[in-house]
Amino acid sequence: MIIGLGIDIIEPARIHNGIDKYGEKFLQRLFTEQEIALCQRYHYPVEHYAGKFAVKEAFMKAIGTGLTQNVTFKEIEVLNRDSGAPYIVTQGTAAKVAAQLEVTHIHVSLSHVKTVAAAVVVLEKLT
Repeated sequence: MIIGLGIDIIEPARIHNGIDKYGEKFLQRLFTEQEIALCQRYHYPVEHYAGKFAVKEAFMKAIGTGLTQNVTFKEIEVLNRDSGAPYIVTQGTAAKVAAQLEVTHIHVSLSHVKTVAAAVVVLEKLT
């Protein structure tokens, strides 16, 4: 049974501007070390950062918290399977909220190009 749905869209230029203005501190506030390492492997990492950011926002919408209840961006880690498919690993408050909702599976779809990144997150619970 679907118990949560979130969608987000972002312009990678917003991420680029944050990096230009705040540098490494900006990245460290939003992304885990593993996410940063994954994104930095690409010629144009900003697209990948934007994609991961969109997934994090979509997840927050799916669990119904937005930026409330002290869920932070770094508690939602967006990694990739060997196939390249994205998946989410939660920690801290994000994990607690997902457990309270009895989430058994998180589905993630992500797409990005130079000018836009979009993500959809679906939360599933066994019935």
